[in-house]
Amino acid sequence: MEDYDVFNEIRNTKEKSTIIIIEDDENFIIKNLLDSSFEIIPIRFNYDLSCFSNSYIDKTKELFTYYYNENNSYQNELLRLKKHFIHYQRKPIIAYIPNDNKYIILKNMLNEIGIKCISDKEQFISMINVRLVFIDSDDTLKKSYGTISERIKKAIQENKKKGNKIIICTARPRYQTIEVMKDVGADSIIVSSNGSEIYDSNDNKIIFNSFIDKDPVIKLVEYAYLKDIRLILTMEDYDYVTKETRNPNQKLLNNSNYVGELTGCNVKQCMFIDKKSDDIYKIKDILSVDNKLHIVDEINENSSYEEKWFSVANSNCSKGNALKIVSKYLKIPIENTIAIGNDKNDISMFEVAGFSVAVSNASDDIKNLVDYTTLSNDEDGVAVFLETLIK
Repeated sequence: MEDYDVFNEIRNTKEKSTIIIIEDDENFIIKNLLDSSFEIIPIRFNYDLSCFSNSYIDKTKELFTYYYNENNSYQNELLRLKKHFIHYQRKPIIAYIPNDNKYIILKNMLNEIGIKCISDKEQFISMINVRLVFIDSDDTLKKSYGTISERIKKAIQENKKKGNKIIICTARPRYQTIEVMKDVGADSIIVSSNGSEIYDSNDNKIIFNSFIDKDPVIKLVEYAYLKDIRLILTMEDYDYVTKETRNPNQKLLNNSNYVGELTGCNVKQCMFIDKKSDDIYKIKDILSVDNKLHIVDEINENSSYEEKWFSVANSNCSKGNALKIVSKYLKIPIENTIAIGNDKNDISMFEVAGFSVAVSNASDDIKNLVDYTTLSNDEDGVAVFLETLIK
């Protein structure tokens, strides 16, 4: 491997996940990889390109190519690879290495630095074609009366068998999102509170979270008590409410000592919800101009629900931001991501995802923003799309 201009190499590094492939089949590379969402590093064992067609050489000349010297020592070659991946942050997630003894030293070297090696081409293509699917819960995954069909559960399991990652992404708090995840058998990573937290339930690991500063929280609570409207403060795995608890994970905040109760608490999301629509919309208008908080979710203006509501969170929170984080965490290119939803809080992930899908019960404004509209939530629209995806 030659020495390279560091600054030019950094500029040439794309915002793509990287894969390695032994150049043993130029037709395979042209057909399956050159137009993929990955940056490809072909490995060559010789500077002589006479074994390749002129067409292939022309199509791959812009790629960064690693020249592996079989005659060099194992440690020197390993050191060069490590140095390159560290300095240029281009560490591949997977490598195609044919099942041949002449590649065994290279394969061992790549395994040692944490690069998974695949020798079967079909398996390799299957693994790099994994899709990351974010699915909203209420009125998308769930039917209008709150249930989830067996057809949807089956479609999720079939997608997981194919290697696709199915992530529940909702406005609901962690404890309710986990219930949905377990009910449908989705992947263990969940996105709750409109992207305020990303949590791996298998490892009890918080991948990302963001909180609202204490001073704004206290002011919101003061307003709620002043107007006697219901405010829900989402914590780690429970909620504080200013009035009327509605499930075992909600705790009634002490009106006379809420400052003390909230000391040391981390609030991820605040949701105003009440029949007093005038007071709800008044505080919403005030908060709309706050630079530290932003409205991450709100009821549709045409909704017939008696209660009106909206939610605020830290300004760095959204479902779209969560999609970016999980995509990077799972090393799945953003081009391989899909977002399925129905409402305003799903717009940010529609804008980020490689492909966006709305259920037909969404408003026309939402459906005009997406790449594809499936059937409604009551017609198993999510299942219909997921069944098509694995075909």
